[in-house]
Amino acid sequence: MTTDDLERDVRATAVGWAFIRWVSTEDKTDHALKMRLYIVADCFIQVYANIQKRLLSYTLVFNRARFYGRDCESGQWHRHLHDAPNDHDFSPEGMRVVSLSQFLAETQQILQSEGIL
Repeated sequence: MTTDDLERDVRATAVGWAFIRWVSTEDKTDHALKMRLYIVADCFIQVYANIQKRLLSYTLVFNRARFYGRDCESGQWHRHLHDAPNDHDFSPEGMRVVSLSQFLAETQQILQSEGIL
C-alpha cells in the first residue's frame, strides 16, 4: 500500500461518519502520512502511518492532548485508554487489530459518554 492509497482510504472511511466535520492531510511523503479528521476545532483524530517502519497510529486529540489511541508498531497493537492516555494497554483487548472504522466507532462512544458529542 502506498501513502496515496492510504490517504484515499482514510478519506473514504471518514465520509461515512457524521461526527467528522472535515479532513486534512497534514504531511505526506513516499513513506509517511499524517492526516487529521476534525470533529471540532480542538478535537480531532490523527491518523499517522509510516509504511517503511510498519507503524500505524490512530489518536483522538482533545485540547492538544491525547485522549485515546491505538497504535500498531511492527505488527503489534496496543491501546491508550482515555482515562490513562499515557499508559500502554497490552491486554487482549488492547492488542486487538482495529480498522479505522472500528476506531471511529470506539471514538464516537467515548465522545458521547464524555458529553463531547
